[in-house]
Amino acid sequence: MTVRHLTERVELPLPGIGSASARVTILERGRVRYVVRAPHVHGTFVVVPEHIANGPILPATVAVQFGDGMEPLGDFYREHRPDEPVVHGVRVHGWTGHLYPDDLPTGWFLGRYAAGLRNGIHHELTRGTERRTEAVILAIVTHWRSLPVRRALMRTAAREKAAEYAEHDGNRATAAEAQVVELEQAARAVRRRLCALAGILRRRPRLVQWPDPEPVQLRIEDPRRGPLGQITVREVAVNAEVAGSVVYEVTGPRVSGRFTVGPNRYRTEPIPQGIWVAYGHASGAYYEHERAHAPVVNGVRLCGQWDQDTSAGITPTAPDTIGAQVPSRGSAPYATERRTAAVVRALALHYLRRKDLAALRLAAAQANVPTMRADARRSLREVTQQLAIEERNARRHRARERELLSLVPGSPREDLPVEAA
Repeated sequence: MTVRHLTERVELPLPGIGSASARVTILERGRVRYVVRAPHVHGTFVVVPEHIANGPILPATVAVQFGDGMEPLGDFYREHRPDEPVVHGVRVHGWTGHLYPDDLPTGWFLGRYAAGLRNGIHHELTRGTERRTEAVILAIVTHWRSLPVRRALMRTAAREKAAEYAEHDGNRATAAEAQVVELEQAARAVRRRLCALAGILRRRPRLVQWPDPEPVQLRIEDPRRGPLGQITVREVAVNAEVAGSVVYEVTGPRVSGRFTVGPNRYRTEPIPQGIWVAYGHASGAYYEHERAHAPVVNGVRLCGQWDQDTSAGITPTAPDTIGAQVPSRGSAPYATERRTAAVVRALALHYLRRKDLAALRLAAAQANVPTMRADARRSLREVTQQLAIEERNARRHRARERELLSLVPGSPREDLPVEAA
């Protein structure tokens, strides 16, 4: 049989049953019609190559439609097709799909879309009807897979949606290529960060001043109530437990205890520029909630910390609030919060006026390098792995797009061989 030889009569063996006679007609779109006569079976079956998005370039599976017609399989789900097969007196409606011609099932395989249909309502087929229908389908597909024009049928079926699927794969390739560009930029940024961190680690530490035993007086001020008096501040430790920090012992009107002030430990800049104030004498632990020598303001013991991404904008009266916390009680009382904010602002400005501020920031940065470098290396591995995935996706979808376009009627590559993907 050739594509131009449209119809012939064949005998289909039905093991354990006998045989079926069939008129075989090659239709448009790569479909093949089988008009079957067999014991307790008569009607039309149509073999439909299944060409699906993201599937092989040429269809790898077929569906068998019950009844005649060229419409899509689902269009007649609630209506009868012409000459639907009658099996054991039951009119079989619908279709069964996902059949691999070279690996046909050995067990029951009729799907949910093979049913009886009466008055628009689907009914389950009896077991005898299902088994006889499956036997005929297996005989039909066995004959179909031996057709000399099988590959041509597959190509013809694939042409129907080749342009649509090519556009789909082209869009996916474009999306993957855009991801590649973003990931390449991200990888370059991480590599620059690793270079910056390596440079920080190689820098010679600067001289940090020893703690000054002489107390100083700092004015504290509330943006609403005005001056709140003065506090006495004495340096207890410099660049000790927490690199780049200064621990201040504070006494004053309704204030006593220690505050630890340093660069913002939680920012990702290689050289931290923000400000961090912990309530109490901070240790090397990153996340402490309650600390030794925690300050007591208005008779309330504080916990937690306050930080800013940048030190710009800190004045004696700004920011207005800092969210002071009390152990087991949440936010501090209003008056305590206001006074604490005034103290914290004064200490932050006092720290930022230090002559060795650059040395303290460098010390904090060098202490953070091991952790930051480990994070950057892990990030680079993840970005590099994802980049390789997206590059493969882009190449694969571009190749699929080219192969699908070669199937489009009128394409200059239409006659080139297509490899199943």
